[in-house]
This record gives sequence, structure tokens and C-alpha cells, in this order.
Amino acid sequence: MFEAYLDESGIHDSAAICVIAGYFGDRAQLRMLEHHWKAVLKRFKFPMCDFHAKDLVKTAKHQPMLKALAVTIGKQRKVHPVIYGIVVDDFNSFSLKQRRWFTGATLNETHGKLVTSGCPSKPYFVPFQNCLHRVTDYAPVGQKAHFFFGLDRPFAEYATSLFAQIKKVSYPLSQWNTKDRLGDPSFPLASDTAQLQAADLLVHLSYQHMLERYEAGNWDVVPSGLLSNCLRNTRSRLDHAFQVKHQLQEILNMTYPRAGNWDDH
Repeated sequence: MFEAYLDESGIHDSAAICVIAGYFGDRAQLRMLEHHWKAVLKRFKFPMCDFHAKDLVKTAKHQPMLKALAVTIGKQRKVHPVIYGIVVDDFNSFSLKQRRWFTGATLNETHGKLVTSGCPSKPYFVPFQNCLHRVTDYAPVGQKAHFFFGLDRPFAEYATSLFAQIKKVSYPLSQWNTKDRLGDPSFPLASDTAQLQAADLLVHLSYQHMLERYEAGNWDVVPSGLLSNCLRNTRSRLDHAFQVKHQLQEILNMTYPRAGNWDDH
């Protein structure tokens, strides 16, 4: 079984960017991560149900535990990170139809009209789809990549319907040759799922790093500290991507040129 555990950050209304990130690999390797993660929490006498990266990274007393957890992630050589982010204002600068297209709406090729709604108010679903694509590319031939998310109910409902839609129709982004390896989504409790807690740590650190780069206008800053350890087993630089306006425009031009001329009417 091939699996991915993903979490999100920056989906609140005032967020400048939003990010989805997590880890993927063979189920046995991810179970090893779970075993070692729990061992670290036990060593520090920290209740698993209380793990929330956003709160813990702010406190000095928890830094030794977070470092131990990040090192533990880095030691799992066959558990790999994936990260995608997007600038919210850049996403919102596109028309309603274009944003529907970005977030999974399907097209009637005969009439040139969108026949499903997409989720145009949720930029999150652009990196969401990118992560699905990237992970299935790594899934072995003949296997399915199953996904586990830490999401609230509204996102879970749309994510489930998007999975079903992707399996039935042509995917909006071109060249997804591994779509047949897409498995099923599940939404376990992060409070008792170590792999989701690892994804929570990765996505929060990635969100902070991307936000700093965005605010500084400098995309060349190399990850360091905890994030560096969390990224130790990256398989390709393409597994970490951050989309801005010109990249989104390139997607429109590549996947459906007419979409670049869509207005909101």
C-alpha cells in the first residue's frame, strides 16, 4: 500500500499564502515513522492528543522535543516530503471562471462551458491537486496512492467529491499520466495519527518559511533548522513548489488557451 498524509496551513480568510504539505511512501515505512514519533513523545512525556505544531514552535521549552521529532522524520529514508503553496492574492486576481478551472471544474469541450462548479473561493485546492498529482507520480505501477488529510468538514466534503470527479473525467491540468493510481481519501483524527502530526509540523514550518520569503521578496532562502531536517529525504526539487501569478497564467495557457480570455460573465 502506498500512502500520503497531508495537512494544510493558511486557509483562514486573511492569509497571504496557503500551503499543503506532508509525507508519502510505502505503508510499512510510514508505520515505522509512527512508531518512532510516538517513542519521542513518550520520552518527553508529551500527550499525543496535545500535539499542535503552531502552538509548540512558539515555546522555547518544546524546542528539544521538536528537534528530536524533526530528526526522527529525517531518519526515515523512505518517507518523503511534498509541499505546494500558492499566493492568495495572485489566485484571486483571476476571473471567477478561471478560478473554477484552477480548482477542479470540468469543461464541456463542445460548448466551451464549465459544467461543474470547482471551488473558486478556496485557493487551497490548487496546491491540493498538485500534491495529488505529485504523489501518484511516485506510486508504483499497479498500485493506488491513498491519501489521509487533516481537514475540517467543509473541506473534507469537497475533497471527497473532487477525488470522485478526477477519477471520472479528464483532469484540468495536463500531462497527469498517473491519474489511474489515485486511490481514496480518508480523514482520520490528527490527535491520534502520528503521520498527520508529522505533516502538521512540516506544513507549519513550510508556511512560515514561504511567508517570510514572500514578504521579503526573496525566493532563494534555503530552509534551515527544523525544516531542514523535515526535508532531508526530498526526492526531487519539483516536490516543493510555490505558485505565483505568472505560473498560474502559464497553466491556463498550457491546459486550455481559451480560458485565458474568460471573463466572469
